[in-house]
Amino acid sequence: MKRKCLFIVIVLIFALTMTAGPVFGTDLKKFKGQKIIVTCWSGPYVENFKNTIVNPFMKESGAIVIVSPGWSEFIAKIKASPEDKPPYDVFIADGWNYIAAMNINRLQPIRKENIPNAKDIFPALLERDAWVKGYGVPFDGGLYLPVYSPKAVGFTPSSWKDMMKPELHGKLTLDQAFYYGLYAAALISDMYPGAKELYSKEGLDESFKVGAQMAKSVKKFYKGGAEFFNLLQTGEVAMGVYYSGGTYAQKNKGLDVDMVLPDEGVIAWIGYMTVMKGTKNRDLAEAFINYSLDPKRQSAFAKASGNWVSGSKAEVPASLKGINPSSNEDFQKITFFDWDLLNDKWTELEERWKKEVLAQPK
Repeated sequence: MKRKCLFIVIVLIFALTMTAGPVFGTDLKKFKGQKIIVTCWSGPYVENFKNTIVNPFMKESGAIVIVSPGWSEFIAKIKASPEDKPPYDVFIADGWNYIAAMNINRLQPIRKENIPNAKDIFPALLERDAWVKGYGVPFDGGLYLPVYSPKAVGFTPSSWKDMMKPELHGKLTLDQAFYYGLYAAALISDMYPGAKELYSKEGLDESFKVGAQMAKSVKKFYKGGAEFFNLLQTGEVAMGVYYSGGTYAQKNKGLDVDMVLPDEGVIAWIGYMTVMKGTKNRDLAEAFINYSLDPKRQSAFAKASGNWVSGSKAEVPASLKGINPSSNEDFQKITFFDWDLLNDKWTELEERWKKEVLAQPK
């Protein structure tokens, strides 16, 4: 009888152990000597990511994490690799890259039981398709919003519509890529709430009309962040639209710029952590993703990069309070780039933007 009871107890303990937590447990040392390759975005993102997440993870686990920075070349490298030998183990993908990787069937499902820190992710982000389908873990993102030189503007902006003010004629800069300006134009338009103009013919027509009006005030359509901030620094322009993280970095370097969270809402990209199909270190990859969601790590990364992070327990840097989202309600007000919509009409929208907006006479 005693033996039977003991057997039952052992079985129950084993069952609880198997269901109570991740397969790798809390002991990261079991990964000592193992290696994974993790992508991240080029530029300042690399050192911020290494210093706040990668290096601490390697120190605590003894694992080797090789960081592979890049931008548009990720998908090409994935396509060129055999399915059983992917170029990366953890692929940090924004919305466009996530869809592209899913379309070629190169991601594998995330075992959610191995990501216990996901419990702290804002609910609005857990409602997104990548997490619901189980292939992407929300990690971070950036806000695309109006950025200005306080001395040059002469007023305190509060709205996307401020870019249409007469005093900014010839003092505005916008990204030359069509989708940035198209979203800004949709938010300026009052035809529909938010950027819903992009989902109907009449709404698109209105957005292009607003875009053409904006273009008359544009001094120059910039090609990258360096050019954008140079235009502001030299005084050639007084206001433009750029990402919060990049603006945060420039402010920390002493550039006299500021940004505003517009009354109409804000546009954002979101980065998902995914696991490549064919990786030989799936457990380590998921352990790294879970570690990246730790509130201490996310707080450090947010402070270093200026990006918003997905965890509700992470701290928002003092200078970004009121800008970066810090509640579920804040995330519900964000308009995320709809890459399915953009990809479906890419050529049409891009050509129309060139003809109706970029070609506008000043």
